[in-house]
Amino acid sequence: MTTTPSPQRANEIKRSKVSRHDDNIDIEAVLEENDRLRGLVVQLSRLVIRNVSDHQ
Repeated sequence: MTTTPSPQRANEIKRSKVSRHDDNIDIEAVLEENDRLRGLVVQLSRLVIRNVSDHQ
């Protein structure tokens, strides 16, 4: 079973507000991006678990 992103998410690319070359790091932006990435990891983990359990 292959899961594809919804059309809304398929073309959604958000540029990071933080560059590792920035001298002025916005901690709030880093925390927001961390939260967003953590959510994506959770979502991906659920998809992997679901696909693994479907194939057993």
